[in-house]
Amino acid sequence: SAYQVSLLKVVLGYGATCTAVMLVLNGLVPLAIPHYFSGPKWNVGREIVWALTNVALIGLANLFYSVAIGFSKLNAGMLLWYEGYTLLIGLFPVTVGVLWTEARLSRRYRQGSAQVNAGMRQTAAHDETPGVVVLPEIPSSVVITVPSENGREDLTLPLNELLFIRSAGNYLEVYHTGDKQVDRHVLRGSLKRTEEALSGFPRLLRCHKSHLVNLDRVQHVSGNAQGFFLHLDHGTETVPVSRRLNDRLGELLAVQP
Repeated sequence: SAYQVSLLKVVLGYGATCTAVMLVLNGLVPLAIPHYFSGPKWNVGREIVWALTNVALIGLANLFYSVAIGFSKLNAGMLLWYEGYTLLIGLFPVTVGVLWTEARLSRRYRQGSAQVNAGMRQTAAHDETPGVVVLPEIPSSVVITVPSENGREDLTLPLNELLFIRSAGNYLEVYHTGDKQVDRHVLRGSLKRTEEALSGFPRLLRCHKSHLVNLDRVQHVSGNAQGFFLHLDHGTETVPVSRRLNDRLGELLAVQP
């Protein structure tokens, strides 16, 4: 009947409105402000806030759609009704869903990191101390050059001193060991270009979109809901691992020269 057809169009309209809002929020917004959604900064609180933001904006979009098709009027009372009703419906399932997902991923990555650590070459350091990872000796004569954008800021250092390189916008932060401490050297450059320039050193791995790490400086691996993190031998910041490497991480770290 005509009534059923009209009702179907209205329902499809609400569905299209919700879909459009979610596509914009979860497709375009992360591209516009990627720093807010970056792995190291993301946590359960942000996940819940972001999910409820999705719910609230869907409620607002539904109100505008309802006004457009003549189902409702645009006023403060209707705004409170739509937003309150939408948030009340979404609050419990969103919170429970986020917490459940966080717990599931945390358990999975903790177990995975334990397996990776067990697979790393562990041996005694002179006295067969269990659980000690003996890092390979790299000749100090092997040097690498981290290229800069203009070529005047190139950084040359021994390979065995490099810990990791992090991309920070148009700059690179090179973390390396100096006189028994960790030094941070900043230069303008591209991590992609650096990866290409250092492709001849297989133990230097682009482990994340913003990080390149010296695998021979990795002491152990940890994991939480955000994924795997590498801990280096000088107590520096942890280095995140891209999820595309999840299945290969144990193999990559177990191979030592």
